[in-house]
Amino acid sequence: MQHQESIHLSRSTLSSREQAGLAKMAGKDKFTRSAILTLIGSFCVELVVGSQYAWGAMAIYIVGYFRHIGNPEANMSQFYLVLPLIVITSTVFFPIGMEMATKVGPRLAIATGGTIVISTTFMSSYAQTPGAFFAIYSIGFGVGKGFLYPAPLKAGWSHLDDRKGLVSGIIVSGLGIGSFCFGMLVSWLVNPDNLTP
Repeated sequence: MQHQESIHLSRSTLSSREQAGLAKMAGKDKFTRSAILTLIGSFCVELVVGSQYAWGAMAIYIVGYFRHIGNPEANMSQFYLVLPLIVITSTVFFPIGMEMATKVGPRLAIATGGTIVISTTFMSSYAQTPGAFFAIYSIGFGVGKGFLYPAPLKAGWSHLDDRKGLVSGIIVSGLGIGSFCFGMLVSWLVNPDNLTP
């Protein structure tokens, strides 16, 4: 009771501008409709980014494809380099993605990263050599991920600033779930009869 009175007394001595600022800060910790939709959208973005970890399920079929089109030198040891190249490239672009999300907003950063990932994935499907595939897919997906990973976090934090740990956990869990889902999806789409590659 005494604590509530002291809060009431201290707020009554604040100017109307300061009281409005406190009210705005208090609203930052609420699960509003906008905050929930942002969390769902951000989770979905990370779900797609998590598809990179399904690379182990995809690699054997891509090696088979390159051998089929006339690249007998294609082997699994080469294609195991794709995931590390994606991770290294994305690590370089994370600060750029976060800076972009801060300066121009998470939406534009996500749109930029998504456009890069989609276009380079599409272009890599036309690669005729493993080297061209590495350059287009690994570097392109890594650059796109550099924009896609931090921007959803920034969007979530903007709604729930006092719950950054919870927001980060919800959003980043999409990475692991994406890996799980896309790994099975790739196997089902590419090899539904479970034939030997």
